[in-house]
Amino acid sequence: MTTNEVAAKAGCSTIAARKWALENGVSYAGSDRAKIYLWSEEDYERFLKRPKPGKRAKIVDNS
Repeated sequence: MTTNEVAAKAGCSTIAARKWALENGVSYAGSDRAKIYLWSEEDYERFLKRPKPGKRAKIVDNS
């Protein structure tokens, strides 16, 4: 799978998937800034189980 396919399946941004791939040892083709990550099904499963930081709470104006 490519990073774009993983991001679409997981419902997240390509940047988040690419950053996770870089930090978690997903195999790739190319070098330096021209990397194409080659995701295995195992990589995708690990990506889905990644810890996700919470979003900030919405501020509700009840005035």
